[in-house]
Amino acid sequence: MTIVKKLFRLGVLALFLTACNQEFNSVGVDLIATDQFDTEAREFPVFVSVNNLEDVQSDQLGVVHFGAYNFPNFGLKKANITSQLSIATNPRFGIYTQEQEETGDEDNVNVINENERVTSVFLEIPFLVNQNDRDGDGVIDALDIDPDDNQSDTDGDGVVDLLESQGGTNPLDADSDGDGIPDNEDTDSSGYDAGNNFYEIDSIFGNPNTSFNLKVTELTYHFNALDPNNNFETPTGYFSGRDFYKEGFTGRSLYDGPFELDFEEITFNYTEDDPETPDIDETTQVETRLSPRLRIPIDASYFQEKILDAEGSDALANDGNFKNHIKGINIRMENTAEDLYMLLNLSGATIRLNYEYDVNQDQDTEDTSDDVIEPTSRTYFISPSGIQINHLENEQVTVNTNPQECLMLNGGLGNVGQIKLFDQDDTTTTLADFRSSNILINEANLVFYVDPALTENWSEGDLIADRLYLYRTEDNTPLADYYSDPTAGANNLLNKTIHSGILEYQDGIPYRYKFRITEHVSNLIRSENEDLSDNVALGLVVTANINSVFVKNAKLSDDQDIFYPLAALQNPLGTYLVGPNPPQELQDKRLKLEVIYTDFNN
Repeated sequence: MTIVKKLFRLGVLALFLTACNQEFNSVGVDLIATDQFDTEAREFPVFVSVNNLEDVQSDQLGVVHFGAYNFPNFGLKKANITSQLSIATNPRFGIYTQEQEETGDEDNVNVINENERVTSVFLEIPFLVNQNDRDGDGVIDALDIDPDDNQSDTDGDGVVDLLESQGGTNPLDADSDGDGIPDNEDTDSSGYDAGNNFYEIDSIFGNPNTSFNLKVTELTYHFNALDPNNNFETPTGYFSGRDFYKEGFTGRSLYDGPFELDFEEITFNYTEDDPETPDIDETTQVETRLSPRLRIPIDASYFQEKILDAEGSDALANDGNFKNHIKGINIRMENTAEDLYMLLNLSGATIRLNYEYDVNQDQDTEDTSDDVIEPTSRTYFISPSGIQINHLENEQVTVNTNPQECLMLNGGLGNVGQIKLFDQDDTTTTLADFRSSNILINEANLVFYVDPALTENWSEGDLIADRLYLYRTEDNTPLADYYSDPTAGANNLLNKTIHSGILEYQDGIPYRYKFRITEHVSNLIRSENEDLSDNVALGLVVTANINSVFVKNAKLSDDQDIFYPLAALQNPLGTYLVGPNPPQELQDKRLKLEVIYTDFNN
């Protein structure tokens, strides 16, 4: 026995005696009687299958797919958006209610017919921006000198990026306020406009500069919030297979024409100058900054008729009436010169209705002849909310019909892998035999190597899912290791890093995904359930957000109903994984369960 091994054994024994005596007794270990034990490693079989989705509940996603793109290695995806609209109850436009405008007020000459008129209307849907900040230092990866080090100093001013982001100076400029004094020496950087943001547009696939035809169309389909097939007792679930535009539920065209994406920040200046600040003209100052987004000019006359002209009517009396008045809109992309696909923040969408109204500028005299009627501008916001549905199409590429050799995972309306550890069914004895031993699980890992077929001609910018999610299919909950992992950070790749599933690279090439599932395997070994039924199948999918464990109803291609993780639905990317029984040249990368354990029998 080596000195290292002796020390390891003494350390483990001390840990057992002080902290884990009861746990070890639960697996039948008599510590007092045990005079020697060894640490060993063992590999166990893993059984896999893949199920393709036929349809999935795609309402209320928040983040939605939009466009058309033939993803290399994964197939053609298409998506459009349908959404209801919402307004505040009985909105008032201008200063006075419609009733006040119509009846007037003999005691107040300012109450006049305000003659509200729409000047412009824009549908705005933000892009996903600035999500890629791996080190959480406030500088997006595209601009960070070292995106894996939160102590890096991108602008070289002697102040690390993290401190500058927190302190309100510019981590991309050594002299944030331009006063000639470097940030590391400057005691007053209040002149720096910290609101002047830099943006990295995330989740745009294909050619972002291509032109395409964009359509926004009034919807004529009436949505039921409660399911009529279940006596209106549960919410109605709407699925990705419904394309309301192609089904003919279309009304008035609100926009139909060429469109190109704009990735610039949108700013709005103050509309009025503050007379109390004579040295500053506020109309030259930025009041509002908006992140880059789809900003679509839509039919102003439609909203004049449906909104402003309906002020005070039953149609706007409440949100329910309004949804009968305007049932919704459909947004779709057609005739792209090149492939273009994007993920959009539909939860941050709005319709910006700009309008003018007349205001009586009373001169405070009984003679109203000297009063002046002046136009005043306002903006009213209509929310694309309520029932929102993402129509999805996916023509998947089939790389290998045998998942034992190559396991292809595809997000969106894609597929889900099923993993069974130890035993393919409950009739074999691998797990039972392991349970009967006097062992303690020290570490258990499930390692998925990226199939070289995907990375043979790899280049920077090629598309692959950067994270996988493993869960229990029996109850659609994460593994115990997920819950016990305390790691957290500013983005998806900094959370649950011990349990992981994060894509690892080797020499710049996608290499593997590794899950630490020690607690899960330990629970299986300690279980007193003799029929092995607690060794449930595990689901494996790509994920857009490891923090999200919500699921959606889905239907497989064999018409079986399942639950599908929401975060997988929101990720259009995929990956190829080496299966448990690959060709001979990939045997060293075959899928297997690796277990390191302490054996008390030796």
